[in-house]
Amino acid sequence: MNLKAYSPTRILGALRRRGLAYVRKLQYQPGKLPIQMGVVLFDSFNGKVIGDNPLDIFLELQKVRPELKFYWTVGAHTKAPAGATGVRFESKQWLDLLASAEYIVANTSLPWYFRKVAGQTYLQTWHGTPLKRLVHDIPPGSLTKSYLDTMDREANAWDYLISPSPFCTEVLPRAFGYSGEVLETGYPRNDRLTTHTAADRQRIRESLGVTDSKTVLILYAPTWRDYQRTATGNWDLVSYLEPDIKLPEGFQIMFRGHTNTHNVNSAKAAGTSLDVTRYPDVTELYIAADVLITDFSSVMFDFSVTGKPIIFLAPDLERYRAERGFYFDFEAEAPGPILATEAEVLETLGKLPETAKTFQSAYKHWQEKFNGLEDGHASRRVVTAIWGSRE
Repeated sequence: MNLKAYSPTRILGALRRRGLAYVRKLQYQPGKLPIQMGVVLFDSFNGKVIGDNPLDIFLELQKVRPELKFYWTVGAHTKAPAGATGVRFESKQWLDLLASAEYIVANTSLPWYFRKVAGQTYLQTWHGTPLKRLVHDIPPGSLTKSYLDTMDREANAWDYLISPSPFCTEVLPRAFGYSGEVLETGYPRNDRLTTHTAADRQRIRESLGVTDSKTVLILYAPTWRDYQRTATGNWDLVSYLEPDIKLPEGFQIMFRGHTNTHNVNSAKAAGTSLDVTRYPDVTELYIAADVLITDFSSVMFDFSVTGKPIIFLAPDLERYRAERGFYFDFEAEAPGPILATEAEVLETLGKLPETAKTFQSAYKHWQEKFNGLEDGHASRRVVTAIWGSRE
């Protein structure tokens, strides 16, 4: 038994969060407020970031339907993009918008008390192609009944669910128990991976402090673990690279902690790396990077749109696969080497061209399976399907 998982601090923290949620539920009044026609509320990870699929849908919608009024869920470290009004997550104003906005665009589940009302349209974009099994596809007993009930209510509220590929069109509705309309459009958040310019890439790199065009910039973006928590019950930060890692000459690492671990001090894990955990837009980091190091994160599917090398650092592969389960044979289909140690990573970085050649066929097959719709126009297809085309 994991005693840490049942620590008094964690139990008290959970009770406090639940109590605050009930206060918000009392303030939230679905059905009592008139629908605000032409109002769109965007939510990306409940305000933790301003990005992902909702951002690129917003940018396209600004062009096509500028008369609409745009609101964004924001948090302590985020602010709304230009042309939109920021509303603090779970504030009274946010709760009123949640109950009255004509359109809601979100990339993850809304709070458990959410109830869509007549006159609202809810577009769920989700936030990645899954390697690990989700919701109803996870082995029984792994998730609480309350969580499953919340996700069932969520899926029942969706009017549209975005799918980036035929693979996701098959997997996601089943996993969520969703029977509504699926928009198989590609992922809006990946549009810029095919439409950005060399000047865009240079601008992003310089904003990160990388001024030498010859610097090989690595993005290290591990996902969170169900079995790694802090004493208070929050998900703990994950990193399998030493903070003072000695890279080959000419290499620089960016460290990107998962949104689930934003409350943990990422600077300690980043060490001598650039800490980009709170960088506003991860798509820009894909554009800036030359190599990706990840484990089981869905960033692998997005980054592969670029065609740049991917390395997998997954020393806990067996445990992760046993506890979460995968949707396909990861080891057989991975578009890059799956490694267990930092030493293997450093060795692979020293021979990137040879590694890329070794995985050329696997990479191509991967792109055909997962990236066939990533042509830079996914946002337009989504906006056209829901709001119509430009006059």
